[in-house]
Amino acid sequence: MKKDRHAKPTAAKIVYVNPALGPVARQAAPAERKKRKLNLRLLFLACFSLWALYTFAFVIWPNHLRLEQERQRLERQLSDLRQQEQQLNTEYKNLQDDSYIARLARKYYNMIKQGEIVYRPGE
Repeated sequence: MKKDRHAKPTAAKIVYVNPALGPVARQAAPAERKKRKLNLRLLFLACFSLWALYTFAFVIWPNHLRLEQERQRLERQLSDLRQQEQQLNTEYKNLQDDSYIARLARKYYNMIKQGEIVYRPGE
């Protein structure tokens, strides 16, 4: 069935144009509309990717580095405090022993037991 190029358009082929929407060229064909939608989606995706990259590079990553340094500093401090706690517990247990206290009294306060004679070198 051949179409006659010079035939008058039937009612189904007539396109009504709303003058408020602008010239006929602005009304895009469905394929062109799909392409425009795809371009908008790609533009949105590109903008979102750039925003995510910027946020990661200039906000999240510096905060991550700062928090990592602080975590390492706090771990060192915790290790030092645990070591100090262990020394203090040892000192506390030693102070419960009378012989240890007597040794400290002789060493730091020059105390002697009854009946002992102190010899000082050089006198």
